[in-house]
Amino acid sequence: MTTEAAERLGTRALLNMLGDWATGDGASLHGRLGDAFRQAITTGVLPAGVVLPSERTLARSLGVSRSTITATLGELKSEGLLDARHGSGTRVAGDGVGGDGGGIDLAASSPADARALPDVDVDLDALMQAGSRHGYTPAGLPELRAAVAERFTTDGLETEADQILITNGAQHALALAFAHFAGPGDRMIVDEPTYPGVVDLLAARQLEPLPLARVEGGIDVAGLGRLVRANDCRLAYLQTSVHNPTGFVADDADIRRLADTVTRLGLTVIEDLVLGDLRFDGRRPRPLAALAPATVVVGSVSKLGWGGLRIGWLRASGRVVDQMVRSRLADDLGSSIPSQVISAALLSNFDVMAESRQRTLARRAGMAQELLGDLCPGWQVAEPRGGLSLWIDLGSPVAATLAHRSAAEGVTIATGDAASVDGNGSSFIRLCFDRPEPQLREGLQRLARAWRTMATGA
Repeated sequence: MTTEAAERLGTRALLNMLGDWATGDGASLHGRLGDAFRQAITTGVLPAGVVLPSERTLARSLGVSRSTITATLGELKSEGLLDARHGSGTRVAGDGVGGDGGGIDLAASSPADARALPDVDVDLDALMQAGSRHGYTPAGLPELRAAVAERFTTDGLETEADQILITNGAQHALALAFAHFAGPGDRMIVDEPTYPGVVDLLAARQLEPLPLARVEGGIDVAGLGRLVRANDCRLAYLQTSVHNPTGFVADDADIRRLADTVTRLGLTVIEDLVLGDLRFDGRRPRPLAALAPATVVVGSVSKLGWGGLRIGWLRASGRVVDQMVRSRLADDLGSSIPSQVISAALLSNFDVMAESRQRTLARRAGMAQELLGDLCPGWQVAEPRGGLSLWIDLGSPVAATLAHRSAAEGVTIATGDAASVDGNGSSFIRLCFDRPEPQLREGLQRLARAWRTMATGA
């Protein structure tokens, strides 16, 4: 939008661009409003040069005080995102691009920011009282280990605190588990498609993946048995709740059959429950580990709360946890105490957080599916029952080309190859819908433009 063509933005249009900014916890009202403006400006939803309504009009339309508007706009001006010109109002400054380059990230399957976190007070006294005085806790803060153990027990898996190892996120927990149970050249059965981080870990550990394709969204228990018998394999990585990237959910019967099979075969399963709290129906079925005791469980607060906390965990026998702690000490002395204190407080508010996130994600998933149905009707979009992403079949192996064209439109997506261990992901893309709704809408519209340029050869 040129300066000459710039017109004052209507309040209705601005409200649509800001989306559900007032919902959520964890920040002051003007902080949440400022975050919504930043998201809209840096991603191009709120274009450069556009003139905002007056402060009085903004206060009335947004239902906040004039002082809140003044404080919010003042911060944005100091950051260079807004520009106030005498006689012509406040407008989006420069090219409207902030520090993230102006792109919309639909590739990272994680919360867009920390606004899902509730208010948590952590003061210096609390930190001084947490754990050992030197601040190194290789196994994890006792109160956080106890809180995680309590959550497992609530879900039907009796757990003691000494069975919990706190890690630097779920990826770290998986790395520790892979290193403990397998060595270079060993084979591991893996979901296909799977969590992209696992593909990287397999390569780093020089493990040979044996792909286990999903059957109508469920775990192929019979196929698992065939793989074990044909390959003399004793280790598997499986997502037994909400599956990344498809959003499919294994039902209770699947889990019971799986438990019978792995117990009979003597198979150790690394059970990924990272997305287990994000089922849209709110159900929390018993983990596989409750029926197959040799199972090792991995989880985190990254998808429910915020990845920046870098807190995950691993549940295993006390003996295995002790061995992993000793291995960990070679290159890592423990997770951040402040992040652990915050995470322990989050778990005390767990059910409220989960319910809020489930509602928000279900709404955004429905919105994304509806938009893509209109914009790209030829795509086959798997309907998720949980999680943060859509798994989309483009119909032909053009995902890499679409990713390149999309980047030119200012939106990033993940190709299916990143989530495939058998090399058959080039016809698929993964889109994260856990973004503020104006940003999500704009991102999907840009993606559709990129798709149309491919179809026309432009």
